[in-house]
Amino acid sequence: MNLLPLLVASAGASIVLIGCYGLHLLLSQTRVAVREPVAGPAVKSDDTFFLHKVTERIGRPFTAWILASLSDGRRRSIAERIEASGRVDGLTVERYVQRKAGEVLLYGSLAVLLLFSDNAMLGLVMLAFVGLTDLSMYVKTQERADQVQSQLPDFLDVLAVTVSAGMSFRAAVARVADSMPGVLSDEFVIALRQMELGTSRREAFDALRRRNRNESLNKFVTAIQQAEELGAPLSDTLVGISQDMRRADAQYMRRKAQRLNPRVTVVTATTLLPGLLILIVGSMILGNDVDFGVILGG
Repeated sequence: MNLLPLLVASAGASIVLIGCYGLHLLLSQTRVAVREPVAGPAVKSDDTFFLHKVTERIGRPFTAWILASLSDGRRRSIAERIEASGRVDGLTVERYVQRKAGEVLLYGSLAVLLLFSDNAMLGLVMLAFVGLTDLSMYVKTQERADQVQSQLPDFLDVLAVTVSAGMSFRAAVARVADSMPGVLSDEFVIALRQMELGTSRREAFDALRRRNRNESLNKFVTAIQQAEELGAPLSDTLVGISQDMRRADAQYMRRKAQRLNPRVTVVTATTLLPGLLILIVGSMILGNDVDFGVILGG
């Protein structure tokens, strides 16, 4: 039996079906949904802290088992925290699990040994090292939030001028991001790349808001979305948002300074109070000609 006509017919039918499916995608304007955090490449940084390298090696054999036991919600939560920290050290969910497993095994075991050796203080200190990765991510998240807060007003000023000059919003964002490098520009570049892949502006900016836990940026995204829905002039909206952001930035710095005041007071009291007490007590003793031989039983 000659199979050539059958193969030709099958190939022709496949081509027709693929063409119909492509036409369906084109007409339906299918978009790429952004419901998950952006998954970047697992790039390891040469500046990774050596203790993190040690814990990653220790926790590597347990990674597959721990990942299998994590729920989708827990993985999503870890990924969002990693994104909020700016992917410090090229961290991924897998590497985060490796580090946490290694920290629990290494520092937890040392803490138990120290506690049973009557070194309770050192044991508690060693136990605190279990949260070293989370502490590093928290610090990086706060640093990124401060940088976004300080860069946002200037970014919006330049963006408003660029839009007023006649450029489209997407082209203006790309131009300003190229001219003002920084954390905020990197985040907008990611949003632009998502829109180039077919993601709607609303979904891309919602993802931008989830990656950056900053109140001012959240207000900016909300205002842009409302202006798009209501048809308000974008340049006027950007100017108003920029003015609001500068006032919010000043209030943010005041709140931050107010939070630092108690810490400064504690540090000052801890460092100055002992020396002040020694000075006062020493002056009283020397001024009264106290006989230390009598006090010490000499």
